[in-house]
Amino acid sequence: MEIRQIYYVLEIAKQKSFSGAAKTLFITQPAISQQISALENELQTKLFLRDTHKVTLTKDGERFCEYGKKVLEAVDNLTEAFGQGRSDQKTFLNVGVFPFYRVSGLAQAITNFFSTNTNVLGSLKVMENYKAFDLLSEGKIDFAIIKAIPDDVPSGLIYDILAEENLCAVINRENDCEEEEFIQIKKLGDLPLLTGEKGSSLYDYMKNIYEKNHIRFNVAFFNTKAIDLMLEMIASGTGILLATESVAREIAKGPAKAYRIEPKEKLWTMLVYKKDRRLKGAEIAFRNHILQYYQNDFQGAEEMIVETVE
Repeated sequence: MEIRQIYYVLEIAKQKSFSGAAKTLFITQPAISQQISALENELQTKLFLRDTHKVTLTKDGERFCEYGKKVLEAVDNLTEAFGQGRSDQKTFLNVGVFPFYRVSGLAQAITNFFSTNTNVLGSLKVMENYKAFDLLSEGKIDFAIIKAIPDDVPSGLIYDILAEENLCAVINRENDCEEEEFIQIKKLGDLPLLTGEKGSSLYDYMKNIYEKNHIRFNVAFFNTKAIDLMLEMIASGTGILLATESVAREIAKGPAKAYRIEPKEKLWTMLVYKKDRRLKGAEIAFRNHILQYYQNDFQGAEEMIVETVE
């Protein structure tokens, strides 16, 4: 039995829902269900009664909660004695992420952090870079993980450069594209582009690429958060997407193919936070976790970097 399993049981009992508890604890529903099943197998009993409308405790579940609260109280007393605080004094981290964070594998890395740090609660929001910069400067979010150019980051913010990747064009496989592995940037003007909403940093970045190469900025759809719709539009051949290698490779597992752009265009993945704030406890742990992920587990970048820029 693990301490976190006790937290899970008590939270499910409180929320009367596995999905609600998973959301509060910032882990996936399959992960919390797996932990409860393992615990029930170990105890050789059922802790919850499940139906389509709600989740309720069994008699043994009620007994488990009664004893579990005493265990956590003892843990609280122990950790508090060593200056580590109590479980009801949770740290909150607010994090902004780039739109295709799920496709890139970042979602799993973030989930792993919060599932192993049960005293930390997280709020994760998809946002474009300009919005992230504003919220960081105002102290309304703690971190932002973005795709950008280093020169675009405001001077009041610090960033860790996590990865440098080539830009790729993700195109439906049925599109008449003669190239095998790459596509000349001049040909992009003939293809309808899916990008971030007008005025966003992604939109401006793409527009700049088109303009400096003297090609038509042929936008078919722009919306930073409509990721599922964009994927459907790629699958139907309605438009193409320009994305970094790690994202493009995952999307291309479906009815699409990723072509490297020639000449090369690059985009960086960065962890950004406020310059004048001193990171503490959970913030340091989160930063280290993300850095470690990009050093050890991240796949698809041309070059992985660990560099902090003030």
